[in-house]
Amino acid sequence: MKLTICLVAYSTKFTETVSYKQLNAMKSSVKASLNLIIFDNGAVDFSNENLPNDFSSILYYFNQDYTERGTRIAYQYTLMAAKGDWLMLLDDDTRMTEVYMGQVLEALKDPHVNAICPRIFDKEIQISPTSSETILNLKYPKPAGIYKEDITGISSGLVLSKKFMLAIGGFTKEFPLDYLDHWIFWQLRKHHQVIQVMDEKIDHQLSVQRLEELSKSRFVKIFTAEYDYYKTYQPEQLYQIRKKYGKMVVKGWLKRDTFPGKALVKIILGKK
Repeated sequence: MKLTICLVAYSTKFTETVSYKQLNAMKSSVKASLNLIIFDNGAVDFSNENLPNDFSSILYYFNQDYTERGTRIAYQYTLMAAKGDWLMLLDDDTRMTEVYMGQVLEALKDPHVNAICPRIFDKEIQISPTSSETILNLKYPKPAGIYKEDITGISSGLVLSKKFMLAIGGFTKEFPLDYLDHWIFWQLRKHHQVIQVMDEKIDHQLSVQRLEELSKSRFVKIFTAEYDYYKTYQPEQLYQIRKKYGKMVVKGWLKRDTFPGKALVKIILGKK
């Protein structure tokens, strides 16, 4: 069984990313089952970089579409180019492990499994998978097991069926980057797909955990995507989202920082 991996690179040269180093350090017997596609959204084309020869296949693609440089375009490219029936989505800062990769390759033999994900941690906090029935996701982490409902998570490390993704029309253009992962899990739940959560712990740094480090443009993009997602796909949670934004507005005002408040009000009102 072969697995196609979509590694999405950005500003860091792909050979220097955590994910690539982790993959390349794996045993050749594991890499022989991996078709690696490196989709580079960075500013520099590294097409001439020497690539290892012990993966089942390896392809480097430099994205020349400067109108879209997020995960969606990378996932869609990989979906259409994937060899075999399965693809793994992978951010460049995820500390992928050989243990999890072995678990995935073994689980793919089970005809009842439709998707697979690891337990993702940012330091001591499990950030994925979590409950999908609340906006307080991080308070309700999901343990290893089999799920069909009440589950969401981030896309890095997530393994999907190529057949399923093609059946739903591929990766939606609604979410070029942020909240695409929530949309994917929403689709899995909607179509009653069996999701297997592995017990393996994977380290990953989630930017939304550190709002103070975000640029103003990233802040707006993240919370616009969040609001649009809940408004369209989980409207029953929209009141809680607005409540959360209200608390953030007040917190900003108390700190004499008016930007979050103005940005969030514009998002709620649908203004640019």
